[in-house]
Amino acid sequence: MAKLDPIIQRKIMRYCAYQERCTYEVEHKLLVLGCPPNKITAYIRYLSVEDFLKEARYAEVFVRGKINNNKWGPRKIEMALMAKKVDSALIQRELVQFNAQWPELEAYWIGRMTKAWAYKSYDEYTLKGKLRAFLRQKGFFV
Repeated sequence: MAKLDPIIQRKIMRYCAYQERCTYEVEHKLLVLGCPPNKITAYIRYLSVEDFLKEARYAEVFVRGKINNNKWGPRKIEMALMAKKVDSALIQRELVQFNAQWPELEAYWIGRMTKAWAYKSYDEYTLKGKLRAFLRQKGFFV
């Protein structure tokens, strides 16, 4: 294994210990810290061996957080994880675990937005269009 700089090593370990991180975020942080690009894989390997970095754990925490806190739908979560370069098989595995919650979340948003738009005089067709657009924005398949 290549000789790792102890200062960068300590900083990146602290960065990963603070909250779950994906490999993409760690690579970006290593570049910001001034790590040579040829040593990034050595740092990633070290963090994985020491259990500071685990993609599966990151994906699970990310999905749970976006569902519980932001009430995102499956498509928006999938796109966010793809932007972070998480493996697609891992994304699907985590999303399947929450299949029972998607209709409940969709009903939550429909009720909330119908109530919010109730004071405006929208006809039924316009209201349905607005609801569909909003649900698509939140990541639901409509």
